[in-house]
Amino acid sequence: GGDEEKQLRSKLDMLASAATSKMSEISGAESMLDEMKEQVCSISDYNTSRLIVELETGGNIRLEDGKPTDVWYSSCVDLVNSRFFQNDFTAYGIADLRVVRVTRIHNRFLRNRFEERLESLVDTSEPGYKRSLEYLFYGDDPRLPGETLRVAEEGFRSASE
Repeated sequence: GGDEEKQLRSKLDMLASAATSKMSEISGAESMLDEMKEQVCSISDYNTSRLIVELETGGNIRLEDGKPTDVWYSSCVDLVNSRFFQNDFTAYGIADLRVVRVTRIHNRFLRNRFEERLESLVDTSEPGYKRSLEYLFYGDDPRLPGETLRVAEEGFRSASE
């Protein structure tokens, strides 16, 4: 009887160990599932707010995600990469830069306002005036959630805000 009892206890210990291991795997999978659900909900909320902006403005404001095959996309990526200086970021542990999304904002109201102001400052009849324009890159500031969409709709805040 004692030998048989030892074998049963050994088998019971192995089963308990395997069950603990599987429970750990299940817990890890559930954590990954929760993270993915959060990411999907976040992306869904972001895309919904973008579509609402387009709908509420009757298409006067559009947000266009670029593809690597778009000339303006690669132009923006090249410009961002050319302005990244690794030495400025090594103290923060950043060694490289990877652009994951470029969004072009079409806002007829702000475009018209810009064109009017530009015509008052620059001779737009000269064909090369557009080469003198600079790109502005603007990203999300964690302290101001939703600011990018606000800028797309209303323009930048004044310096006093």
